[in-house]
Amino acid sequence: MGKEAGSIPRFECCGISFEGEQAYVEHRQKIHGEQLSVRYTCCGIRFYTDEGYSAHRQAVHGDSSVPRQRGFLARLLRRA
Repeated sequence: MGKEAGSIPRFECCGISFEGEQAYVEHRQKIHGEQLSVRYTCCGIRFYTDEGYSAHRQAVHGDSSVPRQRGFLARLLRRA
């Protein structure tokens, strides 16, 4: 995976360059049989990679920081 500063991240696999995370994830699932897990959700969109999520946060919300992963108990207590 590569990323030029200030651009949309490009995802690469099998010599193919994917401009968006969704196409990259679909390729990995169909061709390689991988079951990727959702790492982040925002605005009703599921993100499987830090790069895809960061690009969304920067483009839509003006913030590219990726929140640190919280454990199950921390998430549960925060929602209560």
